[in-house]
Amino acid sequence: MSQRTEIPGVYKEREGVLINKDNDALMAYKIRMEKARETAVLREEVTELKKDIQEIKDLLKGLIK
Repeated sequence: MSQRTEIPGVYKEREGVLINKDNDALMAYKIRMEKARETAVLREEVTELKKDIQEIKDLLKGLIK
């Protein structure tokens, strides 16, 4: 048997385990985590592109000399 807690959607089982039955909050959490992962990937890609552009610039400067 589950007991309600003061947190909406969270229940406490007999064993003392907390169970979150708030599916909307879970979906919101998953969306936030996916966006954070995508942001991290994009930042990494931008950093790599900046390095590549700098390398191209350096090569072009070398050709000019």
